[in-house]
Amino acid sequence: MVALDARGKVLEVRLLPRRHFLLRIRVDGMEPAAPGQFVMVAGANQAEPYLRRAFSVYDQEPVGKGVVAVSLLGKVIGPGTAALASCLPGQDIPFLGPLGRGFRRSGRDGGCRGRAALVAGGIGSAGLGMLARALARAERPFDFYYGGRSADDLVEAAEFGRLSESTGGRLFRTTEDGTAGSRGLITEALAATLEAGTRGSTGAYETVCTCGPHGLMAAVARIAEEYGVEGEAAMETPMGCGYGACLGCAVELERGGYALCCRHGPVFDLSEVVW
Repeated sequence: MVALDARGKVLEVRLLPRRHFLLRIRVDGMEPAAPGQFVMVAGANQAEPYLRRAFSVYDQEPVGKGVVAVSLLGKVIGPGTAALASCLPGQDIPFLGPLGRGFRRSGRDGGCRGRAALVAGGIGSAGLGMLARALARAERPFDFYYGGRSADDLVEAAEFGRLSESTGGRLFRTTEDGTAGSRGLITEALAATLEAGTRGSTGAYETVCTCGPHGLMAAVARIAEEYGVEGEAAMETPMGCGYGACLGCAVELERGGYALCCRHGPVFDLSEVVW
């Protein structure tokens, strides 16, 4: 798949709670992204910061022949994301993508044959949006585990609940302050389900896929290993270029050496990474 380096046209910017935003961009000539792939974008007419920002493709839809509307779910944490949240419909912005390697066990072909657990921490839910939709289209059952500090961090809970329930699955929510779902960490909910040996009444998970803070993904990797479940993680290593030139997104591997998150990831097997 060849990445497109072009200008995208902003279709919509929707402001969400706690500095989150949903950005929809029209891109002419882009090949559809696979679940887990990402794009590099920057704000309109932006001189600083100079580098584009990496965003998982949260959703996509065809809007014409050879034209795709790409949705990005983000959170304002600095000047780059602030510039994107401040875009106006009709503006053109720099766009590069799709990039990287996506989910392999549960990609476009719905390759996950059994039940899956998708585990997101806060804005890490963006990295699982395309995967959840692919599983729902393929009628592959999955549960969605969604954790955050407070209810405001679970900005797309209703959508993930709808998708998981359409496959016969469940939405599990936890918050550290108890304002949504159960009080605690989402990894505790995952471990409790695996310990009980069931997901509702359907048995063990075949795979676990996760995206979020490094500590959350490391905990998911430990839990998956303990219970003998294979899985994948969409890493969120900071990226400068998106295609391997800057060497700034190295991920240490268990077999020794390093991989570049932008070229060899961002999705890695849980067992591949030194957590």
